[in-house]
Amino acid sequence: MARTQAARREAAEQRLLDAAIRLISERGIKGTTLGDVGEAAGYSSGLTAHHYKTKSGLLTAVTAEIHRRFRQALASADMPEAGLPRLLATVDVYLAVKDVSSARALALIQKEALTQQSEYRGILRKFNRASVDGIVAQIQAGIERGEIRRDVNALAEASLMLAAMRGSRAQWLQLGDKVDLAKVAKELKDHLKRSLAPS
Repeated sequence: MARTQAARREAAEQRLLDAAIRLISERGIKGTTLGDVGEAAGYSSGLTAHHYKTKSGLLTAVTAEIHRRFRQALASADMPEAGLPRLLATVDVYLAVKDVSSARALALIQKEALTQQSEYRGILRKFNRASVDGIVAQIQAGIERGEIRRDVNALAEASLMLAAMRGSRAQWLQLGDKVDLAKVAKELKDHLKRSLAPS
């Protein structure tokens, strides 16, 4: 019985998160209410508040779910083990944008979190730190493997790489076919190979 209840709860939460991501990508954060999410998921309007309490609680869970989906995409992409090859493969996975709703929802959450008094600023800190730390780890692995020069500032390079990927994806979300993400990915990978290469 306990396992059945836990499975039902997990399924309900997944449907709520799927609905929240879809609605945020379509309507934005302000245009999405907790009640809307519950109804879009096929439940009562109050179920979202029951699970996540507040909109901030929901957005925290949404951000974690988007991060989980990206980690899953990396895991299923037959990635190189570590170092520079893994960094380059990460660019391909990030800019393939197979989950457009998640990409758009995350961009909207990031935009809202930029305002000085936004209640959502704290939501992205853990997510951003995890993203940067993952890139830093691969840069450090590349240094140890002799693929990346030793004088690289790993944190600065990781921040630049993440900004380039996010910025390119944001332009694509706004401009569509006017931005060729495959070409952007190639140029970014070529730039990384040139800028990180050992002397």
